[in-house]
Amino acid sequence: MVLNRIIIALLAALAFSTAAFSPAVAHRDHDARAAEAVQSETIPEADHSAGEADGGHHAMPGMDESAEAPKGFFTKLIDWLGRTHPMIVHFTLALFPTALLAMVAARRRTEWNGTARFLVLVAGIAAVPAALLGWFAGGFALAGDDSLLVVHRWLGTGIAIVGTGLALSVWQGWTAASSRFAFASVIIITTALAVQGWYGGALVHGADHLAW
Repeated sequence: MVLNRIIIALLAALAFSTAAFSPAVAHRDHDARAAEAVQSETIPEADHSAGEADGGHHAMPGMDESAEAPKGFFTKLIDWLGRTHPMIVHFTLALFPTALLAMVAARRRTEWNGTARFLVLVAGIAAVPAALLGWFAGGFALAGDDSLLVVHRWLGTGIAIVGTGLALSVWQGWTAASSRFAFASVIIITTALAVQGWYGGALVHGADHLAW
């Protein structure tokens, strides 16, 4: 019975994650296509004026005198890993709210306690790579001029620390998944994840991305 509920909870988490991820991808694809369309209209005119300025000589495709030096392997690896952050972070975004639902169910049906405990453990584990990949994506500066990025970086780090600490406490038996402390902790983490999601959206689409 517990295994069935675990499977149901994981399916719900997967559905939640997919529903949250797909619109964001579609929106980014739409923005990319729009940007390409605008660029294709403006590039010929820019190239023409540039050709006149240098006496009719045109730069060959792929030749950029101001191009940066080739990146090393580890620089490329960190950059690539950082680009997986939007994909990995949805596990944390889905698992903690699902754990909260399991805890609510466990208040009426005690057999849900095992499911809640499992989800808290998995969510705490998933929070670690999500936060680490966020640092890869946003850079390793402790502060900066972009307040949205600074808040997003440190709020995500705090969520990972608290979530992993709660998971460790539940795993070691120091805290029962059915306790008020665990329940309140997951409520706080879930609320923080909602705020963190807003900051993530603001970084990609602008601070007014939820304007009516």
